[in-house]
Amino acid sequence: MTSSARTFDNPAQAQFVTALRGGDAALARELLDAGANPDATAEDGTPSLNWLIRQGDRDAVRLLLDLGADPARGDAKGRTALHEAAMSKDADWIDLLLERGVPVDVPNTRNGQTALFDALRAREPDNIDRLLAAGANLDVRDRVGTTPLHQAAMVNDIPSVKRFMEAGADPRATDDIGATVASYLYDGGASVLSAPVRRDYEWIRERLDAVPTH
Repeated sequence: MTSSARTFDNPAQAQFVTALRGGDAALARELLDAGANPDATAEDGTPSLNWLIRQGDRDAVRLLLDLGADPARGDAKGRTALHEAAMSKDADWIDLLLERGVPVDVPNTRNGQTALFDALRAREPDNIDRLLAAGANLDVRDRVGTTPLHQAAMVNDIPSVKRFMEAGADPRATDDIGATVASYLYDGGASVLSAPVRRDYEWIRERLDAVPTH
């Protein structure tokens, strides 16, 4: 996405976003009073808050939150500001939003997935750590019954599968097609895995083999 505020097709909204990026709080408030929308979206459906996170502009994000932007608003794919943060290589975005009171399990507005799903999908271990430390729910299900444990297996994040199971995630949990984590877990040769990952994989397999089937 371009870093220019011209991506907001409404000139008044583009001016508002430019004021945010310039740190001009007085002008931003004036434009807000004149009708600017803190939750307006760019041409592709990205909320201003998500867009500013992508630009890496912390001061603008803080100002926009101060001006009433809704961090639970989803983009065209349903991703809220916290989902956007979970995909970033900068884990500090998660801290900033959580400190502002954004719930750690705020759902994607289209599929119900929490930010932890996107952190797994983006393979960002620091973000996974931050979300877990903030109390991310390992038993949450999206709209097709997928849990974070399923998702970790789907993206072949074997260390996260082990970590989630150690934290109490239920390996018997099924999604809407009746699949457990075992259905999605890597099933290739263990010899190709690095030594630490192989140890995690063997730990997982040992415990899955011991799980009652009924």
